[in-house]
Amino acid sequence: MDIEKPWHKFIKEEVDNVPEIQGVYEIAYVTPEGRKLWRIGKTPHLHTRLSTRLREPPPPENCYFRYYEAGVSKDLDIIEGKLYDRYHETPPASPEE
Repeated sequence: MDIEKPWHKFIKEEVDNVPEIQGVYEIAYVTPEGRKLWRIGKTPHLHTRLSTRLREPPPPENCYFRYYEAGVSKDLDIIEGKLYDRYHETPPASPEE
């Protein structure tokens, strides 16, 4: 799976380009400390779900999103799990420890 999809500004004009397909989405915002996860989710209707996320609840400022198509339902769980894990990985211990 190609986990490094391009990021898009989380605005209506960009969400309007997302197809109405089954998939997983990732929404993050940028702070001086780096990228922070706001939402990860899976849905049978990517365009509709992202459009809703633009309004309910309102996203933080400086948000970006990317999405992944999932051909079969089991792929939804696999993709979502891999994305979620990226935000919860612990850094490896240093060689001196």
